[in-house]
Amino acid sequence: MAAWRPAAQYHLVASPKMVLSDLRDAWSPALAGQLLGLYMHGSLVAGDFAEDRSDLDLLAVLDTDPDENLLVMLAGLHADLDRRHPRWAGRIEVEYVSLAAVRNTAHGGTGRDHVIARVSPGEMLHLLPVTTRRLVTWSAVHDHGRSLLGPPADTLLPAVDPNRVRSALLDHVRDWPTWVTQMNTPGAQSYAVLTLCRAFQRLHNGQQLSKRQAADKTSTTHPRWAHLIIWARDWWYSSGQDTDPGSADDVQAFVNELSATILASERATHVGLTR
Repeated sequence: MAAWRPAAQYHLVASPKMVLSDLRDAWSPALAGQLLGLYMHGSLVAGDFAEDRSDLDLLAVLDTDPDENLLVMLAGLHADLDRRHPRWAGRIEVEYVSLAAVRNTAHGGTGRDHVIARVSPGEMLHLLPVTTRRLVTWSAVHDHGRSLLGPPADTLLPAVDPNRVRSALLDHVRDWPTWVTQMNTPGAQSYAVLTLCRAFQRLHNGQQLSKRQAADKTSTTHPRWAHLIIWARDWWYSSGQDTDPGSADDVQAFVNELSATILASERATHVGLTR
């Protein structure tokens, strides 16, 4: 168990490594017999982690689906962690999923008989149904996740057919033009631009890049939008504030155009393959 320190001291010195170590030491006994593996993923693994901006992304693999009783325990664990590390409160994203749910969905099922628990920035800890869209995260953890507890991710988690991952990622791309209409702050708008750049690069080149890497590549291939992509990148990595002016109209236009381009290219490829 990590040594206790006053909250103010944690606020000054807590690094991602310290927070993750504390989380691991608290979660391991609390979920003994239930937690099969705990894995880091996201920007801390992919690179370009911004300590003042990025979230800590984790996948917790359980022996059974989470339920309301487990949710109560998890809520207490997260509240205690936030008190010990106020700098990171609201910036720790954890998805709790059973191994059976991952296996069912990865092997061709819909996962509809399973639920997951999730907490993320701006989103309280809650239960939600499994959908095939979760394959994007699970496959990334299988391929690139780093173990905090349990065996290597590619040992515990099943591999996912790349075509199923691609289909799940395209589902996300289809929804971005709707999602972005609710994004009113420059932070949310920057996130939309950078995330869609990442999706484009993964679908176009098969590469799982960081936000910065995806932005740099996409600004080169899409010079008409280079100014917006660079604005989003610089806001994200240069400590932009949500009091800064946003770019709602440009962001909406960019998301609409890039989403349509990706989907049109996918349809053309599918037609070509079926001829």
